[in-house]
Amino acid sequence: MSAARSATRQGVRLAARRGGGCAASGFSLVEVMVSMFIVALGILALAGLLQAATRYGKMSELRSTATLLANDIADRIRANAAGAALGAAGYDTAGHGFPSAVVAPRPACTRVAPCGPAELAQADLAVWTARLRATLPKGSAALKYHAGTAPAPSAVDVWVGWADPNTLAAGVATERSGTECPPDWGVTDASVRCIYLQVGL
Repeated sequence: MSAARSATRQGVRLAARRGGGCAASGFSLVEVMVSMFIVALGILALAGLLQAATRYGKMSELRSTATLLANDIADRIRANAAGAALGAAGYDTAGHGFPSAVVAPRPACTRVAPCGPAELAQADLAVWTARLRATLPKGSAALKYHAGTAPAPSAVDVWVGWADPNTLAAGVATERSGTECPPDWGVTDASVRCIYLQVGL
């Protein structure tokens, strides 16, 4: 009889030990909720990172396009230095604010109807400003001729500006430095971005 009782007690102890082991190996509701909270924070951080990457990628694309357009007009100005020296009758467009107007098209310069320096400058501006407006949001430009005094050469200041569609809400500090846009534009909008290039003649 005592042997049976001893065996029963040992069975109860073994079951209790096994039951206690199972309870210790499980997860409580608090642990599950903490784990879900940590995972949610990680997902939110990744979403913010993806949004920032998309925004800066678009900004980089627009800046690259503006740089290519600035180099395009620089090549046109170098090829028509006489037109650049004419000032307002040539390539000068400064003093018109942002966004600047697209120059009205004019008849193309051909071998049958050749252009002088002033006409070629206006034809270049008509094609270039139309392209500028088509490829950049509110694409604008300001060009200003400066006559050089020896030994410094003459030069043309070129500004290309656009409105960045991915800029944060109004009131957020702009990433534009004070010297990137021409002074006469007087831009205060944080979405306006500019690049500056000086063309030596």
